[in-house]
Amino acid sequence: MIERKLDYFLIISVVLVVLCGILTLYTQELHITEGSGKWYKQIIFFIIGFTLMFFTSRINYQLLGSYALPIYLATIILLVVTLLIGHQGKGARSWINLGLFNIQTSEVAKLSTVILLGQYLVLKEREIKKITVLIIPFIIVFIPMALIIIQPDFGTAVSFIPILIAMLFLGGADILHISSLIIFGGITLCIPMYIEFTKLTLIPPMSEFLSKTGKTEALSHVTQLGSKIWTLINRQKTPEELNIQMNPKNFKILLDASEQVIEENTSFFFKLFSNDNFMLFFGLSLVVISGILIILRLARGSENLRKYYIPFGVLGLSFLSAFFIIKKVPFREYQVVRLTAFINPDQFKQGAGYQLRASKPAIGSGRFSGKGFGNAEMTEGKIPHVPESSTDFIFASWAEQVGFMGSVFLLFILLSIPLRGLQISFESKDRFGSLLAAGIVALIFFHIAINIGIVIGLLPVTGLPLSFMSYGGSHLIMSMVAVGIILSIKMRKHAN
Repeated sequence: MIERKLDYFLIISVVLVVLCGILTLYTQELHITEGSGKWYKQIIFFIIGFTLMFFTSRINYQLLGSYALPIYLATIILLVVTLLIGHQGKGARSWINLGLFNIQTSEVAKLSTVILLGQYLVLKEREIKKITVLIIPFIIVFIPMALIIIQPDFGTAVSFIPILIAMLFLGGADILHISSLIIFGGITLCIPMYIEFTKLTLIPPMSEFLSKTGKTEALSHVTQLGSKIWTLINRQKTPEELNIQMNPKNFKILLDASEQVIEENTSFFFKLFSNDNFMLFFGLSLVVISGILIILRLARGSENLRKYYIPFGVLGLSFLSAFFIIKKVPFREYQVVRLTAFINPDQFKQGAGYQLRASKPAIGSGRFSGKGFGNAEMTEGKIPHVPESSTDFIFASWAEQVGFMGSVFLLFILLSIPLRGLQISFESKDRFGSLLAAGIVALIFFHIAINIGIVIGLLPVTGLPLSFMSYGGSHLIMSMVAVGIILSIKMRKHAN
């Protein structure tokens, strides 16, 4: 007889966090005569999610493994349909309108990706140490990531990466291969972001330099184009493509001014990484050294060389990849600001910089015991001082009302959910159940850790909701279905 007892600790933890979210949404509209009714909509989403969570817990999770590929392909089709006819909101085409409500298809894609990754890693368990076996997991993750980036929704796309890393690690992949993936992704993203961030900070010094030297006509071009001036200076676009008229003399003035400002206001690393010759030479040199070491290993059969040719190869490819992104990927200013504003929010008065500068005072104003429910001056009302206080920054609203003690209570309950899921993953009697639970845990924990890190100003703004608490039906329902799968794994842990 299979033990089929529900995990009440996990269920109660989820319900408590959802109720905290509903309470926060209710207090935000307490003093508004014509509120948007987010709190009672969230109750409806919760009822739907709870029903699906219970229903999913009664399904044998191993059936999900049997249909992993069809489920995954169906979500890829949904993502493509979203790009073609999806509803656009907040600058991204991420939703499909179903009449009564909108569904964010990227949330479904996260869960289907976890299911297929788990099934693949089980099938390739004996070969997982081979680097060639890891190509398929990368493809499984890359396809939905690429479709979501096109929407564009960079924050949601990034949330696939910790899922992949966690499942590869627990699936038995070589730690050197996993580390290589992290290093490659980090360098490929961080160097271009560092270059673009520094360029943004150079606009005021360039304007000041042109003003002091009396180059008013060139100054007007900088004022008109803002950060786009760099695409002109770097000859990525012509003045005609930027819809401005500029004579060769003013272009020469801008080139000279940019060189002067870069020399006086940038670090050694910016000058190094923005040097095309260095990036190409350094990257290609490391790749060539790695290739020579690979040949020596094949000739001598020495396993020790593996510790050298993998790091050299990864570093070389990372620098080449970063160089390609710097040259070919046209970053928009708001994308750079969202990912870098946390470094110095005061430099960016609007957008992500404003959100970060507003959320930290809101949290701090709660002090030890909070202002009390319904007294969140900075996070309530039709236009709260903290933007997105009902979604991405809902933790700031909760902290303002309940203070340090209430925030610690919420964090304890929040973190107990992935911790309990991790315990169920370790206790699972089959490999697929263990990997499936681990992937879901990675997904939930990443959302919690990144969201809290963003709100308190430690991490860049990526637009990720706080699981089980932020307003929104798609993420809440997806998260509760995911918990239902964990419950199914727990209930069948003694199955053969």
